[in-house]
Amino acid sequence: MVSVTLWIVMAFVLGLFARHVGLPPLVGYLVAGFGLSALGYESDPILEHVAHAGVLLLLFSVGLKLRLSSLIRLEVLAGSAIHMLLIGLFMLLLFYYAVGLSVQTAFMLAVALSFSSTVVAAKILEGKKEIRAFHGRTAIGILIMQDLFAVAFLSTAGGQAPSVWAFALLLIPLLRPLIHRLLDLSGHDELLVLYGLILALVVGGSSFEYVGLSSELGALLLGVLLADHKRASEMSHALWSLKEIFLVGFFLQIGLSGHPSLETLGYALLLCLLLPLKAILFFFILIRFKLRARTSFLTGLSLATFSEFGLIVAYMGLKNDC
Repeated sequence: MVSVTLWIVMAFVLGLFARHVGLPPLVGYLVAGFGLSALGYESDPILEHVAHAGVLLLLFSVGLKLRLSSLIRLEVLAGSAIHMLLIGLFMLLLFYYAVGLSVQTAFMLAVALSFSSTVVAAKILEGKKEIRAFHGRTAIGILIMQDLFAVAFLSTAGGQAPSVWAFALLLIPLLRPLIHRLLDLSGHDELLVLYGLILALVVGGSSFEYVGLSSELGALLLGVLLADHKRASEMSHALWSLKEIFLVGFFLQIGLSGHPSLETLGYALLLCLLLPLKAILFFFILIRFKLRARTSFLTGLSLATFSEFGLIVAYMGLKNDC
């Protein structure tokens, strides 16, 4: 209980400080996590569950603001594949020839760093109210494709292979009328919030995870299934406060994973030099697909991050190289 109290107090104090100096509060939450780690505190299962729930609710809320037709476009499908191929090849050569890593480890790291962060991009786009903008929809579509590639890659590279029951999840869109009907019956109060939690955490989260697929992807797709419902916006507003509180746990958990040493900060700064390359490559690829320069620039800027999947893939690469 003492730990929980300290988490809340430090998150509030440093989040408030970050906001007053012109930074997003999430920067304060990260610093709070690093500070707690330096004091000897560690994450625990309660915080992990809260953090995971926050991520699922965030992606579910993003899905509620999208239309499936906006995701199935050539610049999304082909653009994501071309970008991953080119940036992955560049990083493979960089790590192999310039850093001197083995081919296997260099390949794993190259794949890991080719993904962009769905959570960070979704949080930024949502905060700026740009999810429904054309560049926001394009960025989220590319991120969904990257998540699908990541799941496939982890399954074939020694991660958890999807169960044969994963194919049963293809039937979920057939349940769309029932899902919509239950939303109509949920009213406007706490039942609406509970129904949103069931869809995001149980149907879209746990069921996908149970059969070896990404729970984050499941929550996002469940939101997309409800996006054209007349009450989708109401559900998004109902879940907003709960999602924001849970996401504080996500950023605290990142900080609690270990405070960075000077050497770690040095490597992080070097990796940050690769982020403009990702954005520039996205810009030129999307320009080739006849998107406007402004749209291509904003989309590339939204995707200039490294993904959470990268941690898993990089760990696999280092483990296999040992």
